[in-house]
Amino acid sequence: MKKLPDESQLLEILEIVKAAEAKASEMYEVSKKLSHNTQIKATKREEAQQLNGEPFPDN
Repeated sequence: MKKLPDESQLLEILEIVKAAEAKASEMYEVSKKLSHNTQIKATKREEAQQLNGEPFPDN
């Protein structure tokens, strides 16, 4: 029969999981912001093409 981890090991695992969750949450927020900025750029490009037929420059 396998021995269960002791309390200190479980607390260490919990800290690792919390850190991973925080990093994943941070990365999700960055991804959302990048997606939003990409959408804004696409909208500006479309508006520029409609106004003067020239594409909005990529940076």
